[in-house]
Amino acid sequence: MEQIAEISAGRPTYRDTAQGTALTWVRTGQETGGEYSLLYAEYEPGIKVFPHYHTLYSETLHMFEGVLTGRIGDRDVRVESGEEAVVPPNTVHQWLGAGDRTLRFVLEVRPAHPGFEKWLVTLQNMASDGLTHPDGRPKKLSHGALILVESDIHPAGGARLMAPLLRVLAARARRKGIDRQLEERYYLPS
Repeated sequence: MEQIAEISAGRPTYRDTAQGTALTWVRTGQETGGEYSLLYAEYEPGIKVFPHYHTLYSETLHMFEGVLTGRIGDRDVRVESGEEAVVPPNTVHQWLGAGDRTLRFVLEVRPAHPGFEKWLVTLQNMASDGLTHPDGRPKKLSHGALILVESDIHPAGGARLMAPLLRVLAARARRKGIDRQLEERYYLPS
């Protein structure tokens, strides 16, 4: 935690008070030549991350404090303080913040994905203007489609059937310039 405090000093922290999340990019892909990026996150207990997968990057979660339960592929997992979990590309995963302690962890994305970095910040900042539901989902389907498609987040299970529609909605939103509007208003590049 001391190292995280050192390397995150002076970097912006993006908060979603409705969900009780605070995110800080402590290393961006631009800084690492695209090799990886590191996100320090604090989540309130009970946070849920829906079943999804990524095709372009792996995720490694390094837990400092708290407990996450969930699934990676076909196995149930429990990640506690001092442990880590690796999610390879194309592996369905989901998370639930268990217990009553704030979750503190670093998420490593390898290789770095600029879209994931940008749209996660955008989503956090949209929440402050009331553009998301209390669980963090964007209120407008076009916003959600852009965020999912541009950050390589693919819904799993029955929601996977919506993938073609999400791609169409994201393309339409880009043609209308909605992506640029959201970026200009809510994305604060470091």
